[in-house]
Amino acid sequence: MAAARGVDAHRHEEDLVSGGYEGVALSLMRALAGGIPAQLILNVRAGAQVGLPDDAVAEVPCAVTARGVSPRPTTPLDLHMQGLVAQVKDVERATIEAATTGSRAAAVRAFALHPLIDSVTTARVLVRDYCAANPTIGAVLRSR
Repeated sequence: MAAARGVDAHRHEEDLVSGGYEGVALSLMRALAGGIPAQLILNVRAGAQVGLPDDAVAEVPCAVTARGVSPRPTTPLDLHMQGLVAQVKDVERATIEAATTGSRAAAVRAFALHPLIDSVTTARVLVRDYCAANPTIGAVLRSR
């Protein structure tokens, strides 16, 4: 994380107080090992909780104890937010498909479905430019 911030960058005060991701990881391990139970925001299979298929991973509040991780009930999302969450989950799945199969079409679909892009033409340009700028990505995304 320090490398991502750059040499001269400093952590935000709220990151230091909360412990950042490492604090969450330590709290999770402590609770699972039988220490102090914790209430944490975690990525778990809780899709149905936010209007997605059961197998979808979602970031939700969870209770963590030595018995495991239990997603906590959340307030239902309004329809607009449900649509946005579903759209972004579809982007994630298309991205995973592209990475695991090498499908350039899936990569284009992932970009085109993203709410900040929402254009097949722009998506094609992005994939082309990513592949040109990073040969490793180009090697993974062969034409299909």
